Amino acid sequence: MALIDFKEFIKRSMDGPVIAEQEFDLNLSRQLRRLAADYAVHFKPAEIICDDATADAIFQAGVELLGKVGMYNVDTSRVILLAREELDETCRETPRQFTRGAGKDAVTVAARSHNSRVVPYTFHWPLAHSLSNGNESFLAEMIEAHVSERTELGGLARELRSWLQGVENKAGTVGDIMWAIAVARWCLAVARLIGQPDMFVGTIGAITVPAILATFTGEDLYRRYHAGFSVATMPELKINWERLQLAFIARQMGVTRRIGGVTVLGGYARNAEETAILSVATVLAQLSYSAGDWAHLAPVDLEGYRARRAVLQAQSGACRAAERNIGIPTTLSQLTKNGLGSAFAIYEEAAMVIEQTCSGGSSLWRYPCHPGPDGNARTDLDGEMVTRVARAVSGMEREEANELLNRVIRLYEGSLDRPEKGKPYPHYYDLRTLTPLPELVALHQRAAGELAAVGLPLKD
Repeated sequence: MALIDFKEFIKRSMDGPVIAEQEFDLNLSRQLRRLAADYAVHFKPAEIICDDATADAIFQAGVELLGKVGMYNVDTSRVILLAREELDETCRETPRQFTRGAGKDAVTVAARSHNSRVVPYTFHWPLAHSLSNGNESFLAEMIEAHVSERTELGGLARELRSWLQGVENKAGTVGDIMWAIAVARWCLAVARLIGQPDMFVGTIGAITVPAILATFTGEDLYRRYHAGFSVATMPELKINWERLQLAFIARQMGVTRRIGGVTVLGGYARNAEETAILSVATVLAQLSYSAGDWAHLAPVDLEGYRARRAVLQAQSGACRAAERNIGIPTTLSQLTKNGLGSAFAIYEEAAMVIEQTCSGGSSLWRYPCHPGPDGNARTDLDGEMVTRVARAVSGMEREEANELLNRVIRLYEGSLDRPEKGKPYPHYYDLRTLTPLPELVALHQRAAGELAAVGLPLKD
């Protein structure tokens, strides 16, 4: 049996069962509740990283969910159902590793098991390169920090400042395209500056098809190995023609395709168990139409964060289900509720990295603080912490990891209802040299000491 042909998804989007979106949502919620019970998916409070049997049950429940509920095309009001045999073939054909970048700058990351001694790869870029999903305020700050320099980066900063003046980064407008091109040019300039011109610079942050495609159309813009597309569905198990167009274009171009979805705990999925099942179903659905080569498993709570105990359990359940039954390399990120400059944010970050590493995560993104216009930049010190924690716990068995996780969670759990906002990165960094100021260095040293005191064997 061959993989599902892309044209079959177009066909099912046109002639699948017709239902109202609200009816689809209600059916999804009902089936999640029933399947969690039928497959006896249950997390014990102190167990963050789930056992093998629970992981397998989560996977089977996710497969059945797609056969009973399917995906929903919001543009046609049609349901796209996926048979178990089709999903089994999709899993068999899923790649077990991916390569980003080219030549000497290429990086290959393979799927790994929960107790593998292989350390997950940390995608860790210079601060000047860490543009947060197309956040225009961050790029504007980078431009202003370099605009007076008589260097290649300074010349580009002056050019981009003039080009973007008065242009709003708004989806569906020409401004969206212009800002996406500006981000691409800046990232490639920084890559050249650090001597890695063919490095992977990340998944494109722009959200519209024209803006994403525009970053590949110029001589001084991305090549297909420089950046990837996110071909994720819409929450929850929903899709539209634009998402399908993007997946088709990415496949035609040979560009790396990152799948995954932000499954919300407390929405249609009421608890950690249901969220894990829905996360797995989301990955399987996207694999079927996108032929993706890596998966971002990203459950969040209702506020959009990932450090609460139940969210960690949901992510672990989904990761372990993927590890044992799909085999796709997984990439994971850390969204803390406490802000940059707070020790609690470092503890949150550490807990998420422990869970992700000991649940079979293949690669880690540096996401120490919450995103968005009021969020904080990702810093090099946080990237170093992510790597140190992953090194410390790679190879750790599940029982030991769970005991350690509970001790680390207790360091920050009380802060989640009254988080420390922290301050933007310019408060902690010299903008000209982009080096951390003593206040932030001292904070990381103190936090590392506290983590070591509860048993986290940090390694340089």
